[in-house]
Amino acid sequence: MDNKKDLLIEIGTEDIPARLLLSMSNEFGELICKQLNAAELSYSNHEIYCTPRRLAIVVSDLDIKQKNQVIERKGPKALAAFDKEGNPTQAAKGFARSCGIDAKQLEVDDDPDNPRLTFSEERIGQSTKELLPNIIEETVKKISVPKRMRWNQSGAEFIRPIRWLLVLLGSETVASTLFGIKASNVTQGHRFHAAKEIVVKHPSAYKELLNIKGHVLADFKERQDNILQQVKTLASQVNGTPSYTQELLDEITGLVEWPCAMLGEFDAQFLEVHKELLISTMQDNQKYIPLLNKDGELLSQFIIVSNINSKDPATVKHGNERVIVPRFEDAMFFWQRDKNVKLEYNLEKLGSVVYEKHLGTLKDKTERNIKLVAYLANYTNADKNNCEHAAKLSKCDLVSETVSEFPKLQGIIGRNIAFLNNENEDICTAIEEQYLPKQSGSKLPTTPVGITLALADRLDTLVGIFAIGKIPTGLKDPYGLRRAALAVLRIIIETPLNIDLSECLEKAATFFPDKLNADKAVGDVHEYINERYRAYFSDRDIPVDVIDSVLANHPTHPSDVAAKIDALMSFRKLPNAESLAAANKRIRNILKKIDRDNIGEVDINLFKENAESTLHSALESLSDDVESLFKDNQYEQALSKLADLRQPIDNFFDGVMVMDKDEKLKANRIALLSRIDSLFMHVADFSRLQS
Repeated sequence: MDNKKDLLIEIGTEDIPARLLLSMSNEFGELICKQLNAAELSYSNHEIYCTPRRLAIVVSDLDIKQKNQVIERKGPKALAAFDKEGNPTQAAKGFARSCGIDAKQLEVDDDPDNPRLTFSEERIGQSTKELLPNIIEETVKKISVPKRMRWNQSGAEFIRPIRWLLVLLGSETVASTLFGIKASNVTQGHRFHAAKEIVVKHPSAYKELLNIKGHVLADFKERQDNILQQVKTLASQVNGTPSYTQELLDEITGLVEWPCAMLGEFDAQFLEVHKELLISTMQDNQKYIPLLNKDGELLSQFIIVSNINSKDPATVKHGNERVIVPRFEDAMFFWQRDKNVKLEYNLEKLGSVVYEKHLGTLKDKTERNIKLVAYLANYTNADKNNCEHAAKLSKCDLVSETVSEFPKLQGIIGRNIAFLNNENEDICTAIEEQYLPKQSGSKLPTTPVGITLALADRLDTLVGIFAIGKIPTGLKDPYGLRRAALAVLRIIIETPLNIDLSECLEKAATFFPDKLNADKAVGDVHEYINERYRAYFSDRDIPVDVIDSVLANHPTHPSDVAAKIDALMSFRKLPNAESLAAANKRIRNILKKIDRDNIGEVDINLFKENAESTLHSALESLSDDVESLFKDNQYEQALSKLADLRQPIDNFFDGVMVMDKDEKLKANRIALLSRIDSLFMHVADFSRLQS
């Protein structure tokens, strides 16, 4: 009998929200596999499938039952298990009861030093068919969804009602029930093209069967590739380039089971509206793909991805073209009104918009930003006057009708109105760039004024929210402080800027009302930002021990942190690195026991061993050069020079007793080690590096 079979689980639902489909399907697959692993059921590989109406997984070569296991339990010590007459004590009887046997059946193990009672039994492995119902139910319960719904009297809860369940192990249907729905070997085809039941005879036939008989492309990536190919073909017909984000593409893929793309067109008069408004309407509201010409200007054609291969595509095309007109008309109406209002006139309106009740209005925040950019301009080489004016205008578009209708376009609308107001180009660009980066890994501000404004706005937010005690907890971060802190690090490190973050935070705190005592929050804000280093550098595959060793010095210059981490990564590749790191760890362990404030200068007249003199000479010969390199932030070159100390340090520890009975000798040797430690600590605490 074959002890391996393929498994298919498919959960059929009403349409799952498209933006959640990919993450839900990945989590569904991970949870199923995690539980199979926990049950010690091995398999060769798995494939995840998903469409708006289904979550599915095919697991190949899965064990059809668990292996039998010998379970051994240890009980009380043998001496305490029997009395002088050899009768079992209460301890032995209690252990026997817990094992479900009589005390006379217990054995004593063969440990000569500490013999104990022992009990062994063979536990017969359960069949996979027996385990699957619970695995499926637990998976559905654990899938992360923002809001669950109920749809019948069973009290069942999921993101959408579950309509069918398919569970096959090999060619056999596994008897199981999910929320009152019994499993079968039947799936459902496309709602319109193949609205019928389809019998699946084996898991390996699932994907192809849905494709051929069901008009369903079950593989998310294949479906997305199919969409992209159709989009590129259609775009080439009008010499256009499709404009989309991965997020939009994933959402479109999550909306369809059988994608059919077609070209749509709108009245060219709408091109008078700024393209960002039209693009936002097409992408966010309608899930269409806009097309751009070779100069990056918007074309009047766009691409629709339908879920139906219609016999009358002209009707589908016309319907999509018609539905976009009122949205474009709204965009044109709001833009026509806003573009005729000078941006600066909106400043007073900001005084009636509460930013946060303890921190004042958007106008109050703007005024703080104006002061902070003037200070930060010294670090960013930006024109101070331009920075102040950009800060003054930065939030004015938030009270425009266009941004009220299209909130994602904050900054972009402000930039466009500023251009119409004949503002300086640097100021116009900065109004948009203040919001960059918008998410992890996305583009940063590039102009000096934009960089300055982006930093000021986030530093003000961080200090202000911490000052009123609304620090993020767990997953709750309503003010986006994690994102703000990461943005600060990215801007400073990747620009790069030579900024003392601690000083900037202290300056930001001075612009808040005295009653907030914002200066007391600075330390916590700085620590909070420092915690984000781990996420930032981990995304660049930097080992945690390297990050922690640099952060141990409580750095205040983010660009300096990056340089030290790069230097440390290069240092670890040197032949002497591991030995030097071990020696530094030994030095740190010795110095931990010493009051560092009382360590004196090295006295060469107290050297008794050649190893002391040799190490001191080696240290003297390179210390000036190394200190100079450190001063110039040339950390990699400095560490490369310090690597020459490996042999003298090894010889020192081999031939010298640091903790000598003679207090003068001991103090002198500690002073020598302290000098070495101080040099290395310019970069990091090497004792934290893992070998």
